[in-house]
Amino acid sequence: MRILHIAAHMGAGAGKAISGMAISDRENKHRIILLDKPEKSDHIIRCGQRGIDVLVCIEKEQVKKEASEADVVVVNWWHHPLTYKALVEISEIPTRIVLWSHVNGLNYPRLKSEFAADFDACMFTSKASFQNPDWKHEDKAGIQEHSALVYGMGDYKPQEFLAKKRYDIRHNIRIGYVGSLDYAKLHPDFARWLKAAIDCNKNIRFEIAGDLTQALSDDVEKMGISEYVQFLGFRTDIQELLPLWDIFIYPLNPFNFATTENALLEAMASGLPVVASDGAVERTIIKDGKNGLFASDKNVFAEKIKELSENIELRRALGRKAREDMIEKYDAERNRLRFNTVMNKVMKSLKKTHDFKSVFGEDAFSWFLSGCGKEDAERLKELSEYREEDLEWEEAVLRAGRFEGIYKGQSKGSVEQFGRYYPGDTRLKNLAKIMKKSEEMSI
Repeated sequence: MRILHIAAHMGAGAGKAISGMAISDRENKHRIILLDKPEKSDHIIRCGQRGIDVLVCIEKEQVKKEASEADVVVVNWWHHPLTYKALVEISEIPTRIVLWSHVNGLNYPRLKSEFAADFDACMFTSKASFQNPDWKHEDKAGIQEHSALVYGMGDYKPQEFLAKKRYDIRHNIRIGYVGSLDYAKLHPDFARWLKAAIDCNKNIRFEIAGDLTQALSDDVEKMGISEYVQFLGFRTDIQELLPLWDIFIYPLNPFNFATTENALLEAMASGLPVVASDGAVERTIIKDGKNGLFASDKNVFAEKIKELSENIELRRALGRKAREDMIEKYDAERNRLRFNTVMNKVMKSLKKTHDFKSVFGEDAFSWFLSGCGKEDAERLKELSEYREEDLEWEEAVLRAGRFEGIYKGQSKGSVEQFGRYYPGDTRLKNLAKIMKKSEEMSI
């Protein structure tokens, strides 16, 4: 079977998911189209070494040709601006097309039921996606009937991770985090959470791996905790680093787009005791008090860190149970079989055209709004009418303050990102200026 993946890029978790599946699946032939220039090439290199073609920024007609020749097209979705353009283009030709969602769809970006229904099948990377508040009962039943849980974990093999052997603390308490440092994903009070823990124990040292953002760097400095926090940058040796830590933390934005959460799975596979935020996705992975601990705010976080720091038996029990659960629950081969079950089922149907434009519109602003909840979409549509020279513009900026930080960032489907890819859209341009000013006023 010829499977064509279409994705905006192959960075972060999505890149691991796509490359891992393509490499491990020897039953089918995979090809990958990337719609944007990649910032990181590690997953692309891995694919190339295994003979998997990765085509970058190819012309519209070649995309259509590749889609036409494929037996199944897998669209990797996380509300990237270029994905909608590609969907509009390939909707003109008959295909068998499957959605693989790499965000949970519960918050922005929202996964609408009508969008999911227009695909021949859907694959979700977290059980939490089925809790979507926008889905009516009948919509949920229909989606579940033609969907499957296929984790975005690539070729993750928890049993092969180095297991933590020693749980005694020798010097400082080393607490690690791996992942996005963008507040669209990370808890907006992350620095305050760290400070609360440090105030309880000055023997703590936080080691943070990921591409550093200026906002987080500034917040750590403002909190006066720079000497307790080490930023490691983007690392490729995470598997070796994890067993060296005493505790792993995972405080996410309450309105996050989290799904499989590879960093969390890898930490737990290494036998690390975990303290995480209590969210829908986190609850599908962690059982509070059994294989990890939840923290609802900075004070609870500080208490949990203190409790773990002082109790070697608790660290050992949680860490070992975490590793045991990862080995039992997350198996790359079973995940690959679920993926192929979807592919084989879709192959039984004839190719057909898909009218995506009727679902998310024909222009970039409509594509952006398609990822918003109904109330947010209405408010954003109204705000987009205000220009900087209008008398009501400052009032519009104040009203934009109610929107979450993900709308105001540089990526992750933000207004600014959509505007950057489609600079000719006046409404996106207006809204991007309003969001930028709103963000500046909040600092």
